[in-house]
Amino acid sequence: MKDTRERLLQAAINLFAQKGYANTSIRQIGRKAGVSTSIIYHYFKDKEEMLFEIIVSAAQELIQTLQDIHDSVSDPAECLRQMLMAHMVHFSLKRKKETQIIAADNHLLRGKHLLLSQEKQRRIYELYNQKLKELAESGKMKNIDRTVVALSVFGMINTFFMWYREGGRLSKEEVAQNILEFIFQGILK
Repeated sequence: MKDTRERLLQAAINLFAQKGYANTSIRQIGRKAGVSTSIIYHYFKDKEEMLFEIIVSAAQELIQTLQDIHDSVSDPAECLRQMLMAHMVHFSLKRKKETQIIAADNHLLRGKHLLLSQEKQRRIYELYNQKLKELAESGKMKNIDRTVVALSVFGMINTFFMWYREGGRLSKEEVAQNILEFIFQGILK
């Protein structure tokens, strides 16, 4: 049973990433997963519930990763650096399709699904904002608005996964290091 549910979610991830949520039908998901359309409704109420499951599962994994770093690294600059590296390299590229789906289709959720998804996004923002606040309070950060910094960083992370290609001139770690250098040169005194 769990295997069928996972196959359906994986099929949805692949199709949503390839064609977009709006251009993917329940029938296509069933066909890709090798199950009949009627079986899908045993596991999910509708296509939006699948989208929600994909987004919330990925967001929860990212939150746990960031929280673990947040809790284990006391220096705010080093903690922020490790959080950003984990977010860019270990999450956004490891779960590239899910990151793409979140960036492109999160706004299509409605009602309770949208509220719960936004709650996860706020938690990610709060983890970063707390470290930026600690950095500012330590006197190491320039006098710039933390919200602008956090949202700009999210923008960089959310586009990094779209343009980065394996086998290019720089490795993903080298690109991430360059982005980190750019961020820290911009925010640190």
